[in-house]
Amino acid sequence: MGMTRSTLGQAAASFCLVMLTLGGTALAAPSEAERAQRWSDLRHAIFGDRAIADADGLVAIEAPNRAEDAAIVPVTITVTDKLAPEVRALYLVIDYNPSPLAAHFILGPLADARHIETRVRIDDYTYLHAVAETADGRLYAAARFIKAAGGCSAPAGKDQALALKRLGKMKLVLGDHSKPDQPLQAKLLISHPNNSGLQVDQLTHYYIPADFMQTLKVTYNGDLVFKLESDISISEDPTFNFAFRPRGGANSGVLTAEILDSSQRHFTQSWPVPAPPQM
Repeated sequence: MGMTRSTLGQAAASFCLVMLTLGGTALAAPSEAERAQRWSDLRHAIFGDRAIADADGLVAIEAPNRAEDAAIVPVTITVTDKLAPEVRALYLVIDYNPSPLAAHFILGPLADARHIETRVRIDDYTYLHAVAETADGRLYAAARFIKAAGGCSAPAGKDQALALKRLGKMKLVLGDHSKPDQPLQAKLLISHPNNSGLQVDQLTHYYIPADFMQTLKVTYNGDLVFKLESDISISEDPTFNFAFRPRGGANSGVLTAEILDSSQRHFTQSWPVPAPPQM
């Protein structure tokens, strides 16, 4: 059995304390052998002894070579048409982040697994790993190296008081719905500070307590599109680009997003999805 999310989180927290204790001590960059060992340890912690095949182009992870802002790094996971119908879950692992398992997407029957995009914090030069899990339990992994540093401890981009006033508000942007045989593209924007617990308040100089989105569940007319289990590695004001196949043919529907955060606050919002135009 693999390490549970809570146990992995405790290990990550211990790692954070060690890094904070070291303070400004200059550390040598890990060698490729050390990076490989890091991924080996993480994959065992998350997936246990299950075999993980090289994606060999079936899965890819897209990110900039060097981040402009390590606290807001766009990351896209793509899956080929061949594999996508079999995929039931996607994992995003940021190897050298304090909390490496950044996102676990559990895909429902309406989800289009070919493209999911979000924004993450990256704390050090690191490999990113995207792992796709099929319905029969096969795992495929793709990797990408990125140069970024300090994203998990970077100061919040917005005033904390203002951020709390907008806490839990959401906005949905739908793409072109003129082709009912094609998945409907959607962009979900969420107002949440997603504080990592490693950021320092610039006025008080105290650490800001961790306060982040733990789960996000998106449904269409009650049917699951995806459920996300996330952590402090997701950026402030989380954003998700995804696609789904609305059921109901020419009928309209309702898309609903439900959030539970680390303070056990619940937020729910729904939007009408218009029926595709009649041809």
